[in-house]
Amino acid sequence: MTKISGVSERDIDLLLLEEFMSSKKFQRLFLQKSKFSKLNLTYIEAQRSVTDSAGESDLEVSFKDENNQIFLLMLENKVNANFQKYQLERYIQRGINYIKNNKIKDFETVLVAPKNFHNNETKGFSFRVNYEDIVDYFINNIDLGLRSKYKILLLNSAIKKSTSGYQMEADASVTNFWKDYWKLSLKYAKELYMDKPTAKPASSSFIYFKNSSLPKEVDLIHKLTHGYFDLQFKNMGNKLDIMRKKYANFLNNNMNIVKTGKSASIRVEVPKLSLTDSLESQKEKVLICLREGTKLLEWFNSIDSKFS
Repeated sequence: MTKISGVSERDIDLLLLEEFMSSKKFQRLFLQKSKFSKLNLTYIEAQRSVTDSAGESDLEVSFKDENNQIFLLMLENKVNANFQKYQLERYIQRGINYIKNNKIKDFETVLVAPKNFHNNETKGFSFRVNYEDIVDYFINNIDLGLRSKYKILLLNSAIKKSTSGYQMEADASVTNFWKDYWKLSLKYAKELYMDKPTAKPASSSFIYFKNSSLPKEVDLIHKLTHGYFDLQFKNMGNKLDIMRKKYANFLNNNMNIVKTGKSASIRVEVPKLSLTDSLESQKEKVLICLREGTKLLEWFNSIDSKFS
């Protein structure tokens, strides 16, 4: 009997992406649970790993009505990993931003997970579709033929994995990237003080530096795939006026003050990096990032001394 071990959320993401792109029946499986169920919607596109300053959606699936108004499903897919801090709030903020920027008419957040994940609760998402529902979809979708057996096997393997509780699954390429980044930081940006990395899962895209000159309420973070170096101030997200009053007159041209969840950040944009490609293939970009991170730290230390 065929067995699939080590099923990851990425595997299920890609399965979902394929079905959204190719099956109206699959689209209806989700739409009929949404507040858009009575609208006559037409599928436009599905995208995986959509990121912006407010975070990342595992999948975003867009539809349009007769008036070409856009309606969006924003999917968070979980096998057994816990929620990140303020993860749902960041989904909602992204949706609100889309509406404010006239990109969509409305949105819903969707939790996709095995039934036993958080006891089948929606956890604040608009609605929930369980892996078991998707298994039933494949069982009843005879048009797929033998391919449905593989998809059912993959989902059942993920369901089985979910019963064992969260176990960090190291990703070899991401772990190697972090180790090579660390070695490069020791050579070119030792003052940032990056801890020697251990094994990392595929989702590890934020590097926190440990420079002792930083106050405990301030983190220096390289958000690798987002393309940001942030000085992040805890619990200042709703106090941007205070941040601007204190720092605005000292900002360099490439710096901005932005809200990042419950925090506020002084941000510098840097090249976006890929965790699945080798660091060597992106070395020049990484060196630019390290230089900008070093400049940001030096800037803060020089400015912070003015308030001491």
